[in-house]
Amino acid sequence: MLTTKQDNRLTAAENVAAALALDPTAYAQDKALGQIRQELDARLDELRPLRQQGVRAASPGATKTKGQRRELLCTAAAEVAGDLYSYATDKQDRSLQTSADYNYSSLFKLRPTALTDLAQHILDAAETHQAALLDYGVTPKRLQELRDALASFTGTKNDPRQQITEGKAARIAIREQFNQLATLLQDRLDRSLRKYARASPDFYQKVLAARIVVDRPGGHKGSGISETPKPQ
Repeated sequence: MLTTKQDNRLTAAENVAAALALDPTAYAQDKALGQIRQELDARLDELRPLRQQGVRAASPGATKTKGQRRELLCTAAAEVAGDLYSYATDKQDRSLQTSADYNYSSLFKLRPTALTDLAQHILDAAETHQAALLDYGVTPKRLQELRDALASFTGTKNDPRQQITEGKAARIAIREQFNQLATLLQDRLDRSLRKYARASPDFYQKVLAARIVVDRPGGHKGSGISETPKPQ
């Protein structure tokens, strides 16, 4: 969603548009101000939907699912690794013992990429000795469980980083839209209004009053429109 400060500035811009719409005769011959009004309406049409859409954080449900997938992968890999270690011990295969010397805790604390690499290594070793491991309870069903858990976790291990990247990009895009709105109001509207302070003071005061942003409590720091335009 928009920050409170951005929402305040959007409301102020809407008030300006309403003030301009109330008295179009005051600037009927002013081509520049008429164009500014059209551009302002277009900007507002782009920004209003952001009140409903905005920037959303990852939901707790998505985080929980990611954690569950990690747990499933660590459980399946640790169980197969345990049986693989027993087999390696019986065969006095030191290298295979080292490859399988992992438990749930040691797997769970690994970074996502390291976890997937190690789980794949355990799976590869188990598949290499698949026939012999049947005597140790490593069935095709258990190996398939490990494959499925690995595929599921691998498909989502980059989700948090992707969500952060997408969220940051969305915030930057919204900030840029408000910067463009601020440029329209500060650099163009305020300058075009100067002459109306004498030519049409009532109209000038109405638009000037609409330009004031009242910050509601709970606002966040954000970019937007200047709060109090100064007559120039």
